[in-house]
Amino acid sequence: MDKPFQATPDSQQSGVAQSERVSTIIVPVDGSARAVNALPVAQRLSKMFAATIRIVHVSPRHLPNEKMCDTLKLTPEQLSSSILEQRTGPPASAIIHEAEQWKSHLIVMCPHTGTETPAGGFGSIAQDILPKTPCPIILVPPGRGQRPWSLRHVLLPHDSTPTSAIAIGPVADLARRAQGDVTVLHVSSVATAPQEELGTFPTPRYVDQPHHEWPAWKQEFLDRARAAGKPSPDLTLQTIFCTEGIGEAVVRFAAEHETDLIALAWRLNLEPQRAQTMRSIVRQALCPVMIYPVRVMRT
Repeated sequence: MDKPFQATPDSQQSGVAQSERVSTIIVPVDGSARAVNALPVAQRLSKMFAATIRIVHVSPRHLPNEKMCDTLKLTPEQLSSSILEQRTGPPASAIIHEAEQWKSHLIVMCPHTGTETPAGGFGSIAQDILPKTPCPIILVPPGRGQRPWSLRHVLLPHDSTPTSAIAIGPVADLARRAQGDVTVLHVSSVATAPQEELGTFPTPRYVDQPHHEWPAWKQEFLDRARAAGKPSPDLTLQTIFCTEGIGEAVVRFAAEHETDLIALAWRLNLEPQRAQTMRSIVRQALCPVMIYPVRVMRT
């Protein structure tokens, strides 16, 4: 049996926790019209953080300057407010290198740019970038178009583990900068196996006095989340039980509450049978999804 584990933030994730350091946002484009749909989200974030947008295109050969706008489906206005970098080589490696070189603290991209959504939720480039990303990634639904994006409501699903709590501080800071609010959503399902992570605070299985025990559990849960994430105290907590998959429940809640961003802490494992909730949310969400990578330490 695997030993219990505890989560720690990736040493390179401090840029989001200390968001004043966010100065560069990477936006990969591949020449498709859908890839450019990530730009409105990046543009709003760049204003919030006074950050520079670096649009990165990776191809076998460099494009002539006069053909860049047409080939990459970019307008002159989009290029005028950004820096365009052309790179050659494997796309995922080049994008990761670019993010590392500029000490970027956000990558904003579409999870795929085809008309059909891959079964796993991610195209090949996103699939290769995610496990090695040096910073959080915001995945923008490729079908959202070019309409402006604003950040008023952030939804943070929480599975009672310290891993989820690590993201609360950065997410709360992001919402505070946007003058938005954060809902911490605890989703429980009878089909979900108990969490093995040390410090997990699950919902009680049996409640003798619901009118006393549930409020006490909710307050303890929120206190633990705040202590672990060190966020602003302006959080609300919602708890729902579902018979459907947790990913489906999160997406449904987000749609019903006009969520602008779903934020997920993630343990950097994209093996075929892992990260099923994250895959489900990215595949179905109508709003951008922020993936906050967290290292896992076995004990």
